[in-house]
Amino acid sequence: MSIPQPNRKPPFNITRAGHTVITVTDLAACRDFYSEVIGLLVSDEDADTVYLRGLEEIGHHSLVLKRTDGPHQCERVGARVFDEEDLEKAHHYFTSKDLPAEWVERPYQTRTLHVTDPMGMPLELCASMDKRSRNHVNTHLHKGAAALRFDHFQFLVPDVMKASTFYTDLGFRISDYFTTGGPQDHILGSFMYRKSNPHDFVFMTRPGPVMHHFAFIVAESHCLFRACDTAGSLGLSAQVDRGPSRHGQGHQLYVYFRDPAGHRVEVLPPPIQLIDIDEEPVCWAGAARFTWDLPPAKRWIYEGTPFAGVDIGDAVVEQKLLSLEEHLAKQSDDP
Repeated sequence: MSIPQPNRKPPFNITRAGHTVITVTDLAACRDFYSEVIGLLVSDEDADTVYLRGLEEIGHHSLVLKRTDGPHQCERVGARVFDEEDLEKAHHYFTSKDLPAEWVERPYQTRTLHVTDPMGMPLELCASMDKRSRNHVNTHLHKGAAALRFDHFQFLVPDVMKASTFYTDLGFRISDYFTTGGPQDHILGSFMYRKSNPHDFVFMTRPGPVMHHFAFIVAESHCLFRACDTAGSLGLSAQVDRGPSRHGQGHQLYVYFRDPAGHRVEVLPPPIQLIDIDEEPVCWAGAARFTWDLPPAKRWIYEGTPFAGVDIGDAVVEQKLLSLEEHLAKQSDDP
């Protein structure tokens, strides 16, 4: 089995995952959750939209909450490109592939390009935003997890190889990948990056496409516990979705929350650095090592935020995923 190789001269330059736009019915409750528990700062807001950013971020927003009377959805997956010329190149690339590409105007962003990838995921590309001051040293403003900056997305998609091939052509590199480990080996997951850590876009094999979660970096491990304590003190302990615990891949501490609308957000300390061109992808076959977590609940495995107007397809590879419910049932059945 071979994995897609990165294009070192991509058609345009994506620099990192940048922001997300999600819809919520209770705008006030979600605003309070992200500001009090996750620790984001409100950059601007009106009756229908709240713009938030991390404490280290100078870009106007990395999370946009939009009021809706309909289902909770992800409207856009945001990524930065290097400059305005890259937007022109991106428009040419997507139209040459017969993929949707449309120029739009978005508040607080320079010219923005809406495109759709081959999985059907709606992307939003921009080169810059309005600026706000950094607040990482203004500790009197720090709340909850005191999230510093946006880090990555994880998506559930029917065909990880298809997704990985498309994004390696755009210059993404694979830091880690999961396989079935059997004689008919298949890629079940890939961690893809453009900045200097292991993940900007993560793809896992499930019915999709849906957004499984988006993630923010925190300063250190105690911030994870402070976020959980804050959720508990505000009567939001049910919003803790998984953790605190440690992943095998990346040896990464984490906590996942579900916001009041049901969107999943992860907070994690700074991951390892991947900078040099000779970094090789790491293969994880079978069970992950170096983890002391219980299996995830079934809802964590399969549930995610749908994209507006995008149909859900079945996974091309069948896999048996052990859920927490099955793990506990097996333990109770053992003598």
